[in-house]
Amino acid sequence: MPLPDNINIEDHRWLSWKVSPQGAYLTVIPELVPAKWDINEIRKTLIKNRVINFDIAKIENTIKRASGQMELIGPPFELFEEGKRRYLLLQVTPMQVRFAIDVSILRTDYRVTMSDISFLLVEKAVVYGIDYDTIEEILSKDIYGREFIIATATPPIVGKDAVINEIIQIDPDAKPFLNEDGTADYKKWDNIRQIKQGEIICTRTPPTPGIPGISVFGHPLSPTSGEDYALPSGANTKAIDNETKLVASINGFLYRDGRDICVGGVYVIKGDVDFKTGNIDYFGDVLVRGNVITDFSVVAEGNVSIEGFVEAARVESKTGNVFLKGSVFGQNRGKIIAAKNIYAENVQDSELKSGQTVKVKGQIRNCKIETQNLEMPGDGQIISSSVFFSGVLTCGSIGGKTESLNEFTLVENERQQFKDELRSANELLQKLNNAIDIMEAKLFAIKPSDTSPESENQRQLLKSKLATCNNSKEQLHLKRKKLIKLIEIMPDRDALITARVLMPALKVSIFGSNKEFKQELSHLKIGWKSGGIRMESI
Repeated sequence: MPLPDNINIEDHRWLSWKVSPQGAYLTVIPELVPAKWDINEIRKTLIKNRVINFDIAKIENTIKRASGQMELIGPPFELFEEGKRRYLLLQVTPMQVRFAIDVSILRTDYRVTMSDISFLLVEKAVVYGIDYDTIEEILSKDIYGREFIIATATPPIVGKDAVINEIIQIDPDAKPFLNEDGTADYKKWDNIRQIKQGEIICTRTPPTPGIPGISVFGHPLSPTSGEDYALPSGANTKAIDNETKLVASINGFLYRDGRDICVGGVYVIKGDVDFKTGNIDYFGDVLVRGNVITDFSVVAEGNVSIEGFVEAARVESKTGNVFLKGSVFGQNRGKIIAAKNIYAENVQDSELKSGQTVKVKGQIRNCKIETQNLEMPGDGQIISSSVFFSGVLTCGSIGGKTESLNEFTLVENERQQFKDELRSANELLQKLNNAIDIMEAKLFAIKPSDTSPESENQRQLLKSKLATCNNSKEQLHLKRKKLIKLIEIMPDRDALITARVLMPALKVSIFGSNKEFKQELSHLKIGWKSGGIRMESI
């Protein structure tokens, strides 16, 4: 390669360059050195002049000395042969650099060197993660027409999410109390998870910020911090130790309110709810040691526990459960209401309304029940009652020795859920279409002739986002088709009703379809299949 002519750089008149077979020399004229000079500007100038083998550290030290003498700064300058550029394919992103040598270079006399590739990387401001071993392999083995990654960024490490760890079991077991001798007392339930003031309920491990990465340009890549979760602080609890521990602020028992964990203070009535107490209306939890007499009421925001029997009275939990350890004799005026679950021994001549599940161990007679699920053991019995449910119904015996009519009705809520999901999908699809239109317009605005790194990065980013949006759009179309089909034809539901014994008569209504069972059957399940009510043996 012929030596370049002496470099005369108009922007830096205080520097004089000379190149000879013996090396490259630099003279710094002291009286012309500006007060402020930037070595990066000199680097850019050398790159602009296509110098591929300069030692920037020696140049910087020579300038700092400003001796006024000609000083050797390295071997003779070599210039990048511009004709090679068309054969050296370089794709640069902040995360990696891809490189290949076009096989058509074999038709020329050009020979690619490490200095050529290094110059292209410097020209693109790539300074980090360069894989010189791979570059050496490409050159030593004369590998053409094959793409390699020759520089790789260190990606940032995502931070860890916060962790909430429950130290104490929150939910009650709702099981019979065990006496010291090991026997079960079915009149006393272990339904309160007690806790003392100051006791730790749960802990929170804060999120981590993540670890920064480094781009191939040497710039930091910011990590994504872990997601933070607040302590589930509810009523009568307190966060301590910089929001890392949740403790009880009173003595009481634990219960959930959605995501929150609360401590309830129990209001205890030692005897009956009658004229001596008046109606009970309490914001916390209530425990009645005696009975609830006719025409009185017990209404609470939290859980309600009745150890005695309930007559023609009203018992209601607005946010929790109702535990009835005795029987209910409602005289066709009794009402038991719970936002969550109702637990009872026997219920007669009453209305029951539960947001989740009704669990009765013994007998249900002449009652009207509204619930998601109804659960009874194998020896439980339901007689002359109507049940409106939205989940599943499990019972022992349906009906008695004498003919009685029971009516079980599935409250249809799935179709509305499907409609709500379809509406949400349509709204999201509209937003996706708008976003796609905007991105396509931005992509079209980038001229094909604009190959600057900024434009190329923007072009690739828009293409990536468009691919993601179009994939999401396709998935939404498939979801819409499925939802429309589900709305038109309700899907099969197995074992909506399960029973050990069925005695006449039972009237079942599912998804608006009715069917009566007048024969005595055993070990059966009733469900919805192929658009109709179906009964099968278990």
